[in-house]
Amino acid sequence: METETIIEVTQAHTDALGHLNHVRAVRYLELARDEWLTACGLYASASGTRYASVVVNVNYNYKRECFLGEQLRITSQPQSMGNKSYTIYHQIIKPNGDVAIDGEATSVIMDMKQRAILAVPPCMAEHLPHRV
Repeated sequence: METETIIEVTQAHTDALGHLNHVRAVRYLELARDEWLTACGLYASASGTRYASVVVNVNYNYKRECFLGEQLRITSQPQSMGNKSYTIYHQIIKPNGDVAIDGEATSVIMDMKQRAILAVPPCMAEHLPHRV
C-alpha cells in the first residue's frame, strides 16, 4: 500500500539559500509516514494513542532543491519488516516530476504506557514484506 501526501513549501520552511530546509524536509517525511501508519489502521482503535512509531534509522538522499510555493508530492511505501522493526521508503517529488529527496526510515512501534517495543502489528504487517 502506498500513500501520497501533498505539502506546499512555505516561507517558514525555507533557509537562507531560499530552498526547503533539510530539517523541515525530514519533518515532511515524518508527516507522510504518519499518514501511512494511519492508513494502515495503527491509530484506528481507541487505544491507538497508546502506540507510537519511533524512528531508529534514517537515510535520505537530497537530489534537487525545493523552492517556496512548490507543491510537493510525498509518496510512502512499505519496504520491509523484521520482527520488531519496519522500513518505509519515501520520495519527495517536485511539480515537474523530478525526485527531490528519497530514502528510507526504519522504525519500531512502542507501547507508550509500558515503554516497550512491540512486534509489528498485523494491520501493518499485511503490507510489509519480511526481510530476507
